[in-house]
Amino acid sequence: MTVRAGQTSRNREWLWVGLLVGLAFLVRLGLVLFVDRVVWGDEPFYLWLGRNWFEGRGYSFTGYSDVHHTPGYPFLSAVFYLITGNLETASDACYVLFGTALMVPLYLLARRIYSRQAGYIALLVAAVYPALTGTILFWGTMTEPPYYFFAYGAMFALLAGMERRRAWAIFLAGLAAGAAYIVRPEGIAYFAILLFYLVVIRLCEWVAGRRAANPPLQARRVALELLCLAVGFALIFMPYMIYVRLETGAWMISEKAGVTFVTSWRLAYGDTVAFDKATWGLDSTGLEVFFFSRESYHVSMTEAILQAPMEFVRLVYQNILALLAQAFSPRMFPYFFLPLVGLGLFGETWSRARAKREFLLLLSLLPVMAFLVFFIQERYIAALLPTLILWLAAGLVKLGEWVAGTARLVFGASEAPRWRRWGTWLPTLLIVAMLVVALPRIMDNTARGSFRFAHKTVGLWMKDALSTTRDTVIMARYPAIAFYADARWEPTPNATWPEVLRYARHVGADYFVLDSREVEKLRPQLAFLMDKTQVPPELELVHVDTSEGETLMVYRIKPNP
Repeated sequence: MTVRAGQTSRNREWLWVGLLVGLAFLVRLGLVLFVDRVVWGDEPFYLWLGRNWFEGRGYSFTGYSDVHHTPGYPFLSAVFYLITGNLETASDACYVLFGTALMVPLYLLARRIYSRQAGYIALLVAAVYPALTGTILFWGTMTEPPYYFFAYGAMFALLAGMERRRAWAIFLAGLAAGAAYIVRPEGIAYFAILLFYLVVIRLCEWVAGRRAANPPLQARRVALELLCLAVGFALIFMPYMIYVRLETGAWMISEKAGVTFVTSWRLAYGDTVAFDKATWGLDSTGLEVFFFSRESYHVSMTEAILQAPMEFVRLVYQNILALLAQAFSPRMFPYFFLPLVGLGLFGETWSRARAKREFLLLLSLLPVMAFLVFFIQERYIAALLPTLILWLAAGLVKLGEWVAGTARLVFGASEAPRWRRWGTWLPTLLIVAMLVVALPRIMDNTARGSFRFAHKTVGLWMKDALSTTRDTVIMARYPAIAFYADARWEPTPNATWPEVLRYARHVGADYFVLDSREVEKLRPQLAFLMDKTQVPPELELVHVDTSEGETLMVYRIKPNP
């Protein structure tokens, strides 16, 4: 009977897990089917890279090999592109499948660290959590779902491998950490914390074993675990490192770090004008924007810091304030959830096993801190959320137990079974209901100001009316326009009109699209181009879009006489 009861319990457990994972899948599928979004920001870059790579045209979308963007998301999206034949649909598929897949390591971590009920609650909350569902669609990369899946999958694999003495699981943890890095370069921090965790925990166990006169931990066993973790990571990490070395002539974890630091310094203070000039200004040749120029390959972050150390200290301080303000906001993790986090963490004394596991969760907060030296955006710090949800779930278990126990004492023993069943879930259901109600408002708030649907409208118009193809070159500040026109994109440089025209001739631009918001806020030197009476002789106005109340001008660039 005991064996049968245990099997029934496991079957029931995985039935509930399956239902909750199914809920997460349906929520994400519903969002991509019924929410209109725009492929903008860095997302077009990843999608173009993957398509060109898989079609044999090299890992490039700018005409030369790309070293700015790690190939993880281009690879994943290209796999789905081969199936769907549509880049946006491929990206949506990655979002749905990896967003759903995140539920698995999340449940397994909650179950191992806390309880089965905490796992159910973590799944239910994560299934509908706005910053893990709807807002990702508007952040402009879509790399978040696979990044979170690989990062938290690596954490669970390491924890399970260490506790069960399974070297193969630790090897999988290394692979998953490598996959997190190859999706987003800051993922290397997860490998660092896993390595640190393994060393510290095994060292503590060795010290504890010596004091208790237990058999000492075998050094050979620990060496094997370290080797498995390192080899698993290196199998994915090293091929890309070698590629970057061949392209740039230098060994670097991420070519993007230096140029991102230099170009985004002022963005931390909200100075978008300075950011635009630093990123999209022309390099010394006048023929390439700085962000894509080979001159950006060897920008030294260290030298930039040493040249202005006090400015760097002020930057970090500013970013700490921004991190706290954004992390504990209604769009991310509301501050009124923090008491529940505290209850989950400190509602009971920790055993030695619990302390080890919580140490890993605490370490999982560190990768986000790397952005304190750059600038803070919600999409950068959202990697905190799965850990915070785990702590929130543990707190909701404790609060539910209090509700059920109090109700039993207040209403009497005759009502105890009913209150035990519903009382333990009442706080969770209230939190989930609040998240569901807040989701549309948070999505609307996130979308506002992030992108313009007019860019999609103009791109689709160009594809239909001008019959643009992949050989057509569209120069625009916003890549979404070229993406929806199914054309090749070249960024408009932040420069004077003669310099812009020279650059356009060099890159072979066929069309030039200008946004009134762009010239009003970032590039006033090009404002005259929004006046139909001042069109330069090198341009021919072919379309004006005012679908969102602001103006987009589509020019044909005339060939050289």
